[in-house]
Amino acid sequence: MNSPSHLEVREGADINLYNQILIPLYGADIRDSVVQYGLSLAETYDAALHMLYIQDEERTEVESDQVTKQEEWDAAAVIEPVVDQAHSLGLNVIPAVDSGHSSGVIREYAEENDIDLLVHQKPTQTRLARILRRDVSSHIIQNISLPVLTIPDMDPSDPVGELSTSQFTDILVPTDGYDEASVAFKHGLQIAKRYDATLHGLFIISEQSYSSRPGFTWEEVTDSWEQRGTRLLEDITEKAATLDVPVRTTLSFGQPQQEILKYTEVTDIDLVTMGTRGLTGIRRLLQGSVAAQVIEEADYPVLTINRRTAELKKHPYTFLRKTNQNRKSRLY
Repeated sequence: MNSPSHLEVREGADINLYNQILIPLYGADIRDSVVQYGLSLAETYDAALHMLYIQDEERTEVESDQVTKQEEWDAAAVIEPVVDQAHSLGLNVIPAVDSGHSSGVIREYAEENDIDLLVHQKPTQTRLARILRRDVSSHIIQNISLPVLTIPDMDPSDPVGELSTSQFTDILVPTDGYDEASVAFKHGLQIAKRYDATLHGLFIISEQSYSSRPGFTWEEVTDSWEQRGTRLLEDITEKAATLDVPVRTTLSFGQPQQEILKYTEVTDIDLVTMGTRGLTGIRRLLQGSVAAQVIEEADYPVLTINRRTAELKKHPYTFLRKTNQNRKSRLY
């Protein structure tokens, strides 16, 4: 992946970032915080809201992959309260039901319906449980070619419980200059503009920075990364100024996930938008990506852009799509 010395933003302030928003639902486990964020974003962006109810994730291959009429009725009963909320806000809501392995169902539905944003619930399992189970959330964050907004299971008394106050006020965009982070920055900037929020830019110099420059002293590597970080943060400031978005920038030293979490706590961040390149092999099993670790610890939404998304969507508003036959059952 490329690591540009500056961040290109050529979009105007009136870009409608998300036109089609998808919330996948699993059985009767509908978390209020996920629904409320999805409704708020759909209202803010005047977007169509897709409610995809996924049946029987553990079906075997010998079982039918067709959704039965009874399953449609069961799904309709679960989704109906959410549909009513959406209609009360004047939103276009599209309920659907399908069956199969969740990640595959979500990916296919997103491609067929030109989804721009996936609003997904934060996994509740421990890291070891997720490793052994190959949990759906981690797979989606790393592989689906879409921005993924992961929502924690927040207390109903939190501000997001009231739709009118479901606003982002402080948005953090950690950056390292790679494509994933650059696209995540563009999303964070446009969301900040739409919500009248303050944008926070963060560049972190870690021990990994030193290991990436063999043959150089720590002081030489630090100086080089400080210069790079300063340039990137200056670009963030300039791009934010073009949209009249308030901005704060910080350059820090330490472990990326720890510095991100510490910064969010000190500054009351309510949304993080960040890239995730992920890891492979044993490192992924034992460590996980920085984004995955932030999501695991965070009690606020985290919007992630993975490598697939960055490769398909350097410009943050047009995806490459492929056409498939639609086999979804719609609920009307």
